[in-house]
Amino acid sequence: MGALTRRALLAGSAAGGLLLAAGPAAAQARGPFAHGVASGDPAQDSVLLWTRVTAPGGDAVRGTWQVAADRGFRAIVASGSFETSAARDHTVKPIAEGLEPGRDYFYRFQALGATSPIGRTRTLPAGRLDRLDLVLACCAMYMYGEFHAYRAIAMRERLDLVLFIGDYIYEYGPQGTLGAPLLRPVEPAHDTVSLADYRQRYAQWRRDPALQDAHARAAWACMWDDHEIANDDWVHGAQHHDPKTNGDWEVRKRAAVQAYLEWMPIRDPAPADPFGVNRSFAFGDLATLAMPETRLKARDEQLSLGKDLEMRVIDARDPAAPKVVTDAAALATLDRKALPAGYALEPDVAGFRRKLAAPGREMIGAAQRDWLRDELKAHGAAGRPWFLFGSQTILSSYVYPDLTRFPGGKPALAPFRAMTRHKLPMLNLDAWDGYPAEREQLYDLFEASGANLLTLSGDSHMAFINESHRGEKRIGLELSASTVTGPSIGELLLPPGPVGEAFAEASRDVLWCDVNAIGFVTVSLTRDRVDAEFVRVLNPRETVGRLDIAKRARAAISEGVLGGWRVS
Repeated sequence: MGALTRRALLAGSAAGGLLLAAGPAAAQARGPFAHGVASGDPAQDSVLLWTRVTAPGGDAVRGTWQVAADRGFRAIVASGSFETSAARDHTVKPIAEGLEPGRDYFYRFQALGATSPIGRTRTLPAGRLDRLDLVLACCAMYMYGEFHAYRAIAMRERLDLVLFIGDYIYEYGPQGTLGAPLLRPVEPAHDTVSLADYRQRYAQWRRDPALQDAHARAAWACMWDDHEIANDDWVHGAQHHDPKTNGDWEVRKRAAVQAYLEWMPIRDPAPADPFGVNRSFAFGDLATLAMPETRLKARDEQLSLGKDLEMRVIDARDPAAPKVVTDAAALATLDRKALPAGYALEPDVAGFRRKLAAPGREMIGAAQRDWLRDELKAHGAAGRPWFLFGSQTILSSYVYPDLTRFPGGKPALAPFRAMTRHKLPMLNLDAWDGYPAEREQLYDLFEASGANLLTLSGDSHMAFINESHRGEKRIGLELSASTVTGPSIGELLLPPGPVGEAFAEASRDVLWCDVNAIGFVTVSLTRDRVDAEFVRVLNPRETVGRLDIAKRARAAISEGVLGGWRVS
């Protein structure tokens, strides 16, 4: 297919964007392998392989798999047989073992007289490693955009691993909740609730040729976020789950997780720990990647502005000294919907911040914090320069700037814009800003370890270059990907104008923000430097995609200490 190199991207940008056509990369009939192939969770001597066999009549199927050192399969180094059935939706997940570290391999499946497309993968390196090339991506809304980003990932010349940090599918039905025009209908044509629903939704996503090619290009390390189950989920429920219409939460949660484990190239957790998908990867002596699970093991329910931000009655008859009305008898005589002259309602922002900061509110919990502490110790003992923290949501702190400064915007969103005058986290209460006490515990771990921290995150539908701070001390750096298809938060909610710059002005941790970003991030690590490029899809709803590079960032390690970002 060629290579999407930096030179090609820059040349395409100069001509108005690199052109990528949607649709099949090659007109090959995939037969029973209609959902392509994939690999994931590589180790130094093994890698998980994935496919699905579309069987006539839903019968059980037997087949074989092969791994070779060459694309022509003249040097087969591992092979085996498989059997699959409707009980696991005809998906196949063998683990190829006995491989060499740091090697490219090719793999394929055979069943029902047919051979699958060929996939390419790579084992984790051992010993000395001088360069690591990753892609960071998240948030793939098939119904709202073409998968041009996946096509571009598939064309990358250098690529060791794709880190997909969450929201691989979306559970919404065709009505959605976003207000953006639908590009493609979803299957099933309702919210995914049952096991059959989730399986059908994955099958639709995985029929897309661009996504298939991205999976076939390299091994993936995947983690679910919320939309693989339901929006803003936590241990005992979700914002987008109504027991009256969606049934029992535990049943839905188990169904969603089962479908995820069937359809994604991820090693299954232990039966005694069904949500224990937190795991780590060691890239030789260069980097450690640790990925906690942040949804179903320990997360407390999110706070919300509508439910948890209380309104206070203010006696403003003395403009020089307005005061909060706290007398119960006085409050009982006041009609909050028709306050007399001199009285007003205002949000209790200080009280809301106290609720946010309450000790004990968790996203990952004590067991995973202990696991992370052990990972940091092992990382330090190995002397690796880089510790990569894969977080489904943004770790750094940011508040919404005062959007009333910007004219225009949707009239229906005027109350939302008015609330931004209080500089609250607003829509990131589902991220680490909604759990600041536990974030401080993570910062304790990172700071005590002395690791050079680079957080790789997503979920916000905006792109960020951040530096995480505790007071004046920089704890680490962060790159946060937007959405591979759109819509962006800028398109959905924000007024026109330089709003991204306003985010950076309002938030100490934010160096750069693109509220309209659609695309992915490339990350290249050497022993003393990290380089990142934010690859942008300019027209996600058109058949032929145009891409360019929106922003570059670089940071260096000097005498073992990680410096700040240089952004260009």
